Amino acid sequence: MEIDPTNNQSLESSRTRFAEQMAPISFQELQKHFAKGILIKVTENMDLLDVAVAIHQDNAEQIQNWMENGSLERAHDEHAKDWIARRSVLMAVTVAPWVLVQDLIDDIEVRN
Repeated sequence: MEIDPTNNQSLESSRTRFAEQMAPISFQELQKHFAKGILIKVTENMDLLDVAVAIHQDNAEQIQNWMENGSLERAHDEHAKDWIARRSVLMAVTVAPWVLVQDLIDDIEVRN
């Protein structure tokens, strides 16, 4: 099987674009997205950019695998309660119509 160089360029272009758009944001600022049901939690062991690119490319098989093993899930009330209690700042990137979020490491100890 030959590798399509245009596909690799597209992949790198997407990674670069998402990397430029990725930024920390407080959960308070994300609450409207949570209320709309478009907030997707990505576990800390995942590369947020890999997930963004997979969703952008509609890689259904990979996305399904991540959902089945719990690495990727729609944010729910327990997540929201935790983020509010910790006054969390999350790393986020938009892959329309979704907003992907990931906990920042050591978030709890930094805030008092």
